[in-house]
Parts: sequence; C-alpha cells; structure tokens
Amino acid sequence: MLMKKGNLLIILLILVSLAGIGFGVFYLYFYEPESGPVPAREDINENILKDYTTLKIYYPAGTRLELKEKKVPGILSPIKMADILIKEYLNLSGESNTSILPEGTRLNNIFISSDGIVYLDFNQEFSRNFQGDVLDEYMLLKSIFNTMLSNLDIKDVMILINGKEAETLGGHFMINQPLKRIVTREIRVEE
Repeated sequence: MLMKKGNLLIILLILVSLAGIGFGVFYLYFYEPESGPVPAREDINENILKDYTTLKIYYPAGTRLELKEKKVPGILSPIKMADILIKEYLNLSGESNTSILPEGTRLNNIFISSDGIVYLDFNQEFSRNFQGDVLDEYMLLKSIFNTMLSNLDIKDVMILINGKEAETLGGHFMINQPLKRIVTREIRVEE
C-alpha cells in the first residue's frame, strides 16, 4: 500500500506541475494586458544608436550640393565605409532629376593609400558618357570629394578610370592628380 501512495503522490505532483505549466503558457501567449505601450528606456536607445554609422553623402543639384544622411548598421572599417559611400553616392546621383552622373557609371575598385588618399576606380562610362559643361564637371568632382572627405579620415581623393589615371573627365579639369587642388578653388557662376 505504501508503494501505491508514493506512485499516487508522484502522479499527482506531475499533474499539478503540468496544469501550472499549461496555465503559464496560456497566460503568456493569449493574455494581453490593457495597459498602453511601454515607453522605451533611453539607455536601450543609446546602445542601439551606438551601433550605427551616419554617412553624409553630397550630390550635385545644379549650382549647389545637396546633403543626404544615411545610417548604416555597425562600425565600419574605412575601406568598407568608402565602398558604401560611393555606392550610395552613385544611387543618389543617378536618382536625382538634375543628375550629371554619366549613365552606366560603376565603381570597379576602391583603395586607400598609406598617405591618406582614397583611390576611386570607375569604369570607362564615367568619362565616356559625361555630357556636362564646366560647372557640371566641377560639381560632380566636388560632390565626390566632399562625400569622401566628410566621412573618412583622409587627405585627398584620386579618380581612376579602369585602373589608370585619366587626364580629364569632361575636358575641363585635369584629374590626373588628387582632387583637392581642383575643388578647393572657387568657381564663379554668372547667371
């Protein structure tokens, strides 16, 4: 009889445990409290924002540069950031209705030298399909330069076409040297 009471007690404990688990599952999955939304804790938001990098992308819009900021997740290496920057730049410039970006422009390669110069290697369409005047060429070069310089710890930007230095993009500026000397000059526009 002692054996039967022990078995009965074990079975009873198992049933009570299962009933408790079942009630807990029902409560967690099907019960919705009528209280309002729980306010977000500031310390959680700060931690989330720390894992984002805000990129500043300048693109030409007539006689001025427009700024677009984009948050990307994670802390990026300089080369990865430069790659994302130029791809976002190409997307934004291609979408704008005042775009002077040559059709079919793609980035072949990108690298940063030890002396702080970022090299952007574009495909042949970048120079072959350029249709702009002197101001368009200037604004295109300046927007690329500002985008890179405002986000990366670099000194200058160099444009390559299919892995080689090019003399000019549209015939107005010599781009076979870094861009700083071109884009830091002031150009006057008479309208």
